[in-house]
Amino acid sequence: MLQTPPLGADGFYHPTTEDEIIALVQKAAGEKLEIRCRGAAHSLARAIYTDPGKGDPQLPNVVSEQAPPKGSNLNVMFDQYAKLVWVDKAAGIIEVEAGIHLGYDPEDPTMTSTLENSLLYQAFINGFTLSDLGGISHQTISGFLMTGSSGGSLMYSIDENIMGLSVIDGNGDLQWFNKGDDDFGAVVLSLGLLGIVSKVKLQLAPLFNIYGQQITYPTQPAACPIDLFGSGSPGKPSFEDFLKATPYTRVLWWPQEKVERVVIWEASRGTAMPVFDPAPYEEFEKNSLASNIEQLLASMLFTMLGNSKFWVVWQKLKPSFTEFRRLTEQSWGGGFFARVIAWLLTGVLKVIGFILVFFFMTFKGLLHALYPFVINTLQPLTKKGNAQLFMDYTYSSLPMDNGANDILMGTEFTEIWIPLSDTEKAMKLLDKMFKEGKFAATGYYSTELYAGKQSNYWMSPAYQQDVLRIDFFWFSTNEGNPAAKDGFFSQFWEALKNENIDFRLHWAKFLPEYDFPGWASYISKSYPRWNDFMALREKRDPNNIFLTDYWSRHLFGKEKDGLKSAMDTLAEVKTV
Repeated sequence: MLQTPPLGADGFYHPTTEDEIIALVQKAAGEKLEIRCRGAAHSLARAIYTDPGKGDPQLPNVVSEQAPPKGSNLNVMFDQYAKLVWVDKAAGIIEVEAGIHLGYDPEDPTMTSTLENSLLYQAFINGFTLSDLGGISHQTISGFLMTGSSGGSLMYSIDENIMGLSVIDGNGDLQWFNKGDDDFGAVVLSLGLLGIVSKVKLQLAPLFNIYGQQITYPTQPAACPIDLFGSGSPGKPSFEDFLKATPYTRVLWWPQEKVERVVIWEASRGTAMPVFDPAPYEEFEKNSLASNIEQLLASMLFTMLGNSKFWVVWQKLKPSFTEFRRLTEQSWGGGFFARVIAWLLTGVLKVIGFILVFFFMTFKGLLHALYPFVINTLQPLTKKGNAQLFMDYTYSSLPMDNGANDILMGTEFTEIWIPLSDTEKAMKLLDKMFKEGKFAATGYYSTELYAGKQSNYWMSPAYQQDVLRIDFFWFSTNEGNPAAKDGFFSQFWEALKNENIDFRLHWAKFLPEYDFPGWASYISKSYPRWNDFMALREKRDPNNIFLTDYWSRHLFGKEKDGLKSAMDTLAEVKTV
């Protein structure tokens, strides 16, 4: 009989072998419990964890929630299951365990993640890399795949690197799925609902470097090199054509009145030269202390703007000061003197911060009036000839947001994927909404725009179509639920639906938290292979050990206790 690993003091099971994962699945099935596996916790908490025990509180539905819910359900962390094996070093073929991080994860609670044991670095030192990466590389390989994460490119995708993966179903049976198999397109992106990924086989790409620039332009048509809201003209491509022509890109749009600018990050591939002196992309100040202070000030700004009461703001800023102290101590090498310096500097900044927060929360109108000036200071327009140029290794700068601290710059969002052909229509709609709705529509943060290459994975929001992806940012300390019926995100979901712009949503980010039957119906009709996926889910998870109330509400419009069979429920949902 297979031996289950012990439950850790942190509430997670930490398997070290494939047999231990199978044993955990068998335990869940035998005891009628749920089982879910977390990666780097870069997804919303309820998307990755089990339901809490009866009478236990729900986790806040936020990213970077490091602790599982209370109760007897099984939550698994793969920090002890993260090996990389070279199957064919000359051809760049590897097999990795599910818990390996793509890059270094600075928020790993077990502190087992390092640059050296990451997938990207081990590939790099052997002359290989992945074809594309997301904005960060904290994720585990299984978490990246299961949630349908993607980089900003219409030319390249991590899909081309995936050769196969092994998955343990709800009965504890292990099966390999290889590219070309009938159900391969279902299991690669399956939200953890078809089983637990154990291993992934990858065909890596030959190493390349990236070369690029970042420039901040006004959005006014005369000053912007891209026709953001039109069909383009000679010498000025439409936004859709720009996305098609640029190997890797992302655009940050600050649409607020008197701010109105876009930050264009773009890069292309170059040969990996034998003698190379990299100049990495720097999202914040190059000096680590200056960068941390800049991010702390940004945290203070957005927390003040997103809340209405002084004491609420001050309480919400406590984790930011704690994180700043930790980062400062770390940058000084640790030890007694580093702790003293970090404590003193943080104390001084707390006093200054307290005064600033008290002043600006007392005179909130002044903060709003100064907002354009502050953003111009944080994100100034680029003077001609002063673009930020960079050339770097793929693992280091292609994930352009790795420099943003997840606590100081706590960012949550809904990510909307629309057909690339609807780019102009969508951009005109958003421009109109932002101008008419002002801060109620723009918020105080930026909106991220980038592309996604079409995919053959059944549940991919890019299934069989290239897409424009729109991320409406929400600072994590803001008051209110942005996914509620009257929340910040609902205005965009409803407007796109009313304008008949079809869209799909990133599964790991905010989904509508209202009218669950109606939205389940809308979502189900967006995926041509939806019925096939649900039939396979019912077959591979007959006891619903991978299904939680969170996923049942979003997929079927009701909690799982109210389900008949999944397919019967699906038929009901389709009629809504």
